[in-house]
Amino acid sequence: MRLRKARTGSLAALVATALSCSGGSPPSAPAPGPSATVAAPSPSPTTAPSAPASPAAAACKYGKGDPDTFCARRNPALLGDVDAAIERLVQQHPDYFILTDQNGPGGYKVLKPTEYHQGVVSNLQSAGFCAETDTLTVAVRNGIDFSEDYDILLGTGHARRGGGSYRQTCTPPSFPLEAADLISYIRVAFYSIRCPDGIPVPRNAEDKLPVGCTGFVTATPKTKDNLDVKPGLIGTQIDWSFEQEGEHVRVNDFADDVPFNKIVTAVNPGHWLLCATVKAFRGCQFGEVVPDPR
Repeated sequence: MRLRKARTGSLAALVATALSCSGGSPPSAPAPGPSATVAAPSPSPTTAPSAPASPAAAACKYGKGDPDTFCARRNPALLGDVDAAIERLVQQHPDYFILTDQNGPGGYKVLKPTEYHQGVVSNLQSAGFCAETDTLTVAVRNGIDFSEDYDILLGTGHARRGGGSYRQTCTPPSFPLEAADLISYIRVAFYSIRCPDGIPVPRNAEDKLPVGCTGFVTATPKTKDNLDVKPGLIGTQIDWSFEQEGEHVRVNDFADDVPFNKIVTAVNPGHWLLCATVKAFRGCQFGEVVPDPR
């Protein structure tokens, strides 16, 4: 989730990188963000490599999920089964936990979060369910009508048990899906720009920042119909990369719980390349810092 350090290289190489991931999809509405002068963003450069079939999609006996599913909180039907899978994992792998450190009944401190999520999924699959995890939530289903999502790890690092772990029910089931079923491209673009008094605010679509201005960037997975992919279907995993010659912009995280946004502050005239990768799909913003016009 962290940006790589800016690399020094030729501008020609930077432009070539930007052009190599350029695309031609039409623009769409900007994502919500901090209040400021806002203009509709342009489509970001993208590449869409073919993704291999996931083991979950191949193994689920009930078939694939539906990217047009509707998800909402209801009465959980599979909560007992998820709790049983956690309890079984505690018996199988006590080394994954600190059994003397509990946050509520059975809420043991988790030492190995990745193995914990994968182990719960494995136990659900062994019990006849279809299940998968992005290491943040667990999705589970036992038929063709619906699936349920569970958050089984507290922010304190303890196992989350009981009704508090239930997040939503999706009808029809939301998984398994391949990345290509969901994503056509990744748009990386400004959704807002703020400038000091006296500096005209550029349009978001120009991908330009005058020195002293700050741009708010969002990476948005888009469907083939140019619609936003539903966040609940793609999770929160995103990998950012950043390149520039010298120091033209400073790039900072938006907030710990908003991984799809970045803050770009213009420092010196020049170019930058900011790219985001979601489920093997990569989109880029090739931006330019222009002089303070005052």
